[in-house]
Amino acid sequence: MTARSILTTVACFLFCTFMQFGGTLAPPPWTIGAGAISAAVFLMLLRFFDVELPFAWLRILLCACVSAAGVAGGFASGNSNLLIWWSPVAAAGVAIFWWAVTRGLGKRCQLCNRWLRRSVVSFGCPRCGLVVCEQCWEFDHLRCRLCEQNRVPAFPPDGRWWDRHLGARVNHGRCQICQTTSDQADLRSCGRCGRPQCRECWDYANGQCSRCNWIMDDLPEPLRPYMLKTPAASHLEN
Repeated sequence: MTARSILTTVACFLFCTFMQFGGTLAPPPWTIGAGAISAAVFLMLLRFFDVELPFAWLRILLCACVSAAGVAGGFASGNSNLLIWWSPVAAAGVAIFWWAVTRGLGKRCQLCNRWLRRSVVSFGCPRCGLVVCEQCWEFDHLRCRLCEQNRVPAFPPDGRWWDRHLGARVNHGRCQICQTTSDQADLRSCGRCGRPQCRECWDYANGQCSRCNWIMDDLPEPLRPYMLKTPAASHLEN
């Protein structure tokens, strides 16, 4: 969780605890009802501020603690009726019901655990296969944030695959992107302009030439939807 999420959760916790404390000023049936209401308000506030807790049980625990803290304050203030301690049970029950209902609302981002609602754009990463939200997607490089950080490859390391797509290895020159020489890296020439790039740079660019924007043929299936050739590029190849 980020610092913003933690501070927001604390603020919502204190607000709902005060609600439960106010409920202890009423007779026990209303106090128990205040426990259920404070839990529901707490969960709605977390959803409104887009705070995603890492574990489902933590949501249930926090709701029970919200109610218990308010009841403890009321008990210390003079409400000695032991029935008011059923309020945390009611709050936990609301949280369990909330979890059971929201569990079927849809998928979550597999990196940040954010709900992938209709208003949230999601992407299937062509490198690791995770489904992520737009906040975890690298639009410039067409991969998820985790694959960008770890430089996860999209193409197989088999030299025969590279021979089939880009021809034989180039034995002279430098990579047009990283300037690595042919004796230090496996250089392969562009199918249109002939400029060499190393295999690592071809992979990082998703099979697209940095010079003329030519794209390899027969890319891996997960990558194809993101690397559509424009009509202009197809005309130039023909």
